[in-house]
Amino acid sequence: MIDIHSHILPQLDDGSKSVDEALEMARIAADDGIEQMVCTPHMFNGLSRNPEPAEILDHVGALQAAIGAEGLRVLPGSEVHFSHEILEKVLSDSITKLNRQNYMLVEFPALTVPAGASELFQELLANGVRPILVHPERNAQLQTRRGMVCEFVEQGVYVQVTAMSVTGEFGSAARNCAESLLRHNCVHFLATDTHRAERRPPILSRGRDAAATIIGADKARRLVVDNPLAVVTGADFESDPPIPYSAPAPSRASFFGKLFGR
Repeated sequence: MIDIHSHILPQLDDGSKSVDEALEMARIAADDGIEQMVCTPHMFNGLSRNPEPAEILDHVGALQAAIGAEGLRVLPGSEVHFSHEILEKVLSDSITKLNRQNYMLVEFPALTVPAGASELFQELLANGVRPILVHPERNAQLQTRRGMVCEFVEQGVYVQVTAMSVTGEFGSAARNCAESLLRHNCVHFLATDTHRAERRPPILSRGRDAAATIIGADKARRLVVDNPLAVVTGADFESDPPIPYSAPAPSRASFFGKLFGR
């Protein structure tokens, strides 16, 4: 599996606090079956110090050396908090896209969808940047207005849901929203968004398995293997078109009915 969202780099944001903790997170990830992990420190959220691309590369290189060549492979990236200055910073090479390819994580505030989000996404797409909206299932406004996520997907935006949301570890509202987005073909990636070795460990398999009960094992595998591989290599990938929220999504019962021939 490939994890495209993590805060494993030590002492850059609210993620791991030491090299020792980062190494423990790398061990947990490898034991869970994660082979590659993109390191995505927070940018422009007002809480972190916005490391420059060169600093992120240095930290990734140092962590990889500490892990060793035979362990988890770590890659550079960042998680960019929504700002109308994002495009300017992208064009000036001030933002580290995922593995320095053409995909970029974009984070909304926890409670609302910022004004002008659709317009910013369109500008990024027009300039060759493929935005990935992270954990919309944990956004209070999107939990009640899931159709907005579908509209972003129709626009060309990709969506990443947190594995712990699908397993219910972020609460019922996040789980229900995640399940709904999965049924509506509005999820392209599952990721750990790991922050700490104990409280938010890099476990992806449980989210994949929970997603498999909703959309089937093959589609769940794409969210943690095929689609993330395209991201870290900068390649295109195919995805099922989103099901608008005006149309009924397949239910869990109908999925199992198809599975068992009923």
